[in-house]
Amino acid sequence: MRSTIFILLALLLLVSGCTFTPATTPQSAFLPKILQFEASPSVINQGEPSYLRWSVSEANSVSIDNGIGNVALAGQIPVSPNSTTFYTLTAKNLAGETTARTQIVVEGGTAAQPETPTGTPPTIASFYADRLIITPSQYVTLSWDVLGATSVTLTPVGDVEAEDTITLQPANTATYVLTATNADGTSTAGITVTVQSSAPAGTSTERTIILRPLPLESGSLVRGAGYLDYARYANVCAGDTLSNSASRAFLSFDISAIPDNAIIKEAILDLSNYTVYGDPTYIHGSWGNMGALEVNHLQYTDLNYRAYTETAMLVANGNFVNYPLSPWAWDVKNSSDGQPVIQGLIQQGKSRCQFRILFFTTTNWDSITDMLCFDNATLTIKYVTAE
Repeated sequence: MRSTIFILLALLLLVSGCTFTPATTPQSAFLPKILQFEASPSVINQGEPSYLRWSVSEANSVSIDNGIGNVALAGQIPVSPNSTTFYTLTAKNLAGETTARTQIVVEGGTAAQPETPTGTPPTIASFYADRLIITPSQYVTLSWDVLGATSVTLTPVGDVEAEDTITLQPANTATYVLTATNADGTSTAGITVTVQSSAPAGTSTERTIILRPLPLESGSLVRGAGYLDYARYANVCAGDTLSNSASRAFLSFDISAIPDNAIIKEAILDLSNYTVYGDPTYIHGSWGNMGALEVNHLQYTDLNYRAYTETAMLVANGNFVNYPLSPWAWDVKNSSDGQPVIQGLIQQGKSRCQFRILFFTTTNWDSITDMLCFDNATLTIKYVTAE
């Protein structure tokens, strides 16, 4: 029975977009990965069907040309072209796009198109910067790892190795574009480094930075049967599951662009753009209730049992018995006992500000998935620097 419940839970999480995500490097710009794109059969007679099959990861949108349009991350669709046809799949996310092509040869149809390689373009496994905002006197380090490329260039630097690191000192804001090429296509990824001018000596400058969760460091942990049994999912969801197991949500934000002499004036965590599954409520008539929703400051290095169980600091006014809210935003720069948490992180040179969100009651025992998900949360930090 337990195995059946966990299979149902896995299917539900898959439908809602949850996937297992391993820990990885910070400030990443990962292109989508096309795991499969093929036609079966690849040779047909005119009027017969062929099935396009595909599987993509780390993409916000996937589309196929020749009138098919937007599709799911994985699936199959029958097609029956009248002539030999190439189909191109395009997967996109915030880092850029990746394409792949496959061909269906139609025997007895019109003349075939010129033969074109149908393999897979290169994969940019990672491309990241150690900081995105610098002053003219500071340096930025770019690192990347490219797979399956015959040539790799970094604009405006020039030809580079497939895996390398480079340190630069741009005088002005610059966009660096990594381009990987092989016989089957091209993949690109870009990172913009903003160079902020220093203010005149003796003056102070107020700046505001809006941060989004780092997807590969954020997510949720669902508690299993054993002491160290915790399943990790990409969606940032707090609540309980079909098997009445508790899920805790984690948000990680990159604060490395804030200078170490900054004075934090305000830090607004906005959870207004949430998603609800089931009925996560403070008061529930039939079964039980999820209890108060708590938002904590918790610095973690990996999403494992320690992140799930460690004692954390409740953020100021971070205990909710009325939820969800719209708008749902409040200042989280301090803990509930008045300690300046984010200011302390900046002074310690920390590159992350992280939160754990959980319900006080682990489950309401109704065997229904009841969750609040915060994948679209933002952290807006306003700070002042003395020059």
